[in-house]
Amino acid sequence: MTTLTQTLADFAVQTRFEDLPQPVVHEAKRLLLDTIGCALGAIETTSGKIALEYVSMLGGTPHATVVGSDRRSSARAAAYANARLANVLDADDTFPTSTHFGNATVFSALALAELDKRSGRDLLGAIAVGFDVGARIGSWMGAPMQIENGKVIGWNELGGPAATITWAAIGASTHIARLDGRQANHAFGIGGSNSPQPTLRKWAESIEQPMYKYADAGWCAEIGVSSALLARLGSTGFKHILDGENAFWKFYGSPTHDDHALLAGLGTDWQILNTTYKPWPCCRWIHHPLTAFAQLLDQHALRPDEITRVVVRANPFALTPIFREQHPRDLLSAEFSHAHALAALAHGIPAGPRWYAAATMDDPRIAAFRERVTVVPEPSSSNIAEWMTGGQWRGVPGGVDIHARGTIFSATADNAIGDPWTGATRFTDEQITRKFGVMVGLDVNGDGGDELRRAARDVADVVMSLDELPVERLTASLDALSRSMRAQGVEA
Repeated sequence: MTTLTQTLADFAVQTRFEDLPQPVVHEAKRLLLDTIGCALGAIETTSGKIALEYVSMLGGTPHATVVGSDRRSSARAAAYANARLANVLDADDTFPTSTHFGNATVFSALALAELDKRSGRDLLGAIAVGFDVGARIGSWMGAPMQIENGKVIGWNELGGPAATITWAAIGASTHIARLDGRQANHAFGIGGSNSPQPTLRKWAESIEQPMYKYADAGWCAEIGVSSALLARLGSTGFKHILDGENAFWKFYGSPTHDDHALLAGLGTDWQILNTTYKPWPCCRWIHHPLTAFAQLLDQHALRPDEITRVVVRANPFALTPIFREQHPRDLLSAEFSHAHALAALAHGIPAGPRWYAAATMDDPRIAAFRERVTVVPEPSSSNIAEWMTGGQWRGVPGGVDIHARGTIFSATADNAIGDPWTGATRFTDEQITRKFGVMVGLDVNGDGGDELRRAARDVADVVMSLDELPVERLTASLDALSRSMRAQGVEA
């Protein structure tokens, strides 16, 4: 009998680009462009500068591109820096197991694509396959809470989403490194046993966030790259890490698992089509109230100085102290503050690194608006288990009540902008491209200097044509864009 581990490992290495449906290829391109933009948007943040300086200190054979830098580094170090950068602003895509792993999927694959001189098709295939592996592992381990008879009865002491970032990187890396089934099995064992600790509960209780949230996406990407390279050299790992009484789900701390969710529709139901994109650089759980808030601002032409109070109605995940914080002290903490997100949106701050620039964080208008925001539970999402399908969320309601002009304007959003499951919320190619432009220093209209605009447009065009191009064409356009950003003095 083929084990769960071997079945998933065989999928990772035997799937070819020709096996991918056209919508999956297109989504891999969209994810690639969005993730690159998120990384470039973070290069002038404190955390981003640390990542770049750290990789510079490491040195290494210049095999791979370090986004935003004029230096190349080893595949392992480049994967680290780029994936960490992509997660810094919390603007990267979110899969409905409440996990970000597009960052490690994209940049572990890109680093090895450069090392082994793969094609654009190889890179896109690795992104689709790696994303599927991460998504399936997350769905397999289920939600970070305990559910009985359809109701939430408590929160897990261990488990959580961090390990899925590593598994996505492992899947992408084993695919693009062209391992055979035996080597991939060992790569799974090597990487799975070196996954990050389950720190979700510690993260949830911390108002002041560490720079890597609940796991450093860079290390997760690095684990994927190292696992594939070690296995290709002949190193071994646990052969049955997903199987048996002491399988990964158990020693990682998840109270349960769902083997059906792990393998159902493998190779036909592509999970990358279920990822969500972020129009705003903050936690995805804030996006449902933000969607309702944006709709009301637009519908009623509300100005921030007219708003005397905003009551945010949030789902159970977004009610912990960090989400209620009105005066976040740094970028990472502000990314989880309902009050800061609403203040930035109300004042028209471009949705990118400028949300967390010192000029925004210290703006007295922003601080005053944050004081007027309170957070309460959203009644229709009180039982979050009702909104789950196969270990994933397809929508969790959130809303706002805006007090202005002597009345109350109210709205609730079951789906947030960027959710792919409704036509009204699905992020279009144009929206992804516009977001990419803002991340690299253009304004919302795509203006910001001819050179920068041309360089950004070239990267977007290359990504969308990557199935017909070598990976070197992508990295050359990235280098040109990075130079243009530096010349333009783009800052967070």
